[in-house]
Amino acid sequence: MNKADEEILKILKEVFQLRRVNPIKSDNNMRLWIIRATFFVSIIGLVTRVIYGLSEQEITAEFSAMVNTPVAFFFTALFLHINNKLENASLITFLLTWSTLMVSLYV
Repeated sequence: MNKADEEILKILKEVFQLRRVNPIKSDNNMRLWIIRATFFVSIIGLVTRVIYGLSEQEITAEFSAMVNTPVAFFFTALFLHINNKLENASLITFLLTWSTLMVSLYV
């Protein structure tokens, strides 16, 4: 692993720690709170979609968009946070950020 990969792993550990974050204290805490909130909403939506699929109910386009939107917001916020925190910029993270921004525009 190179230095950028180690930095990314360090940032991901910071984001997914289980310590409580007070979003009002700083901008960094607000970013962490937004990322975590969209992650949990995404998980709830994906579990609901799996339950709908297993119960053989029809999944409408509106329901699909309702599930896909928080997932797109989660990845966009996560990659923007990673890009903001990285000291050594990586082309891969720039491409991932751009692709998630484009997906979130069309979801």
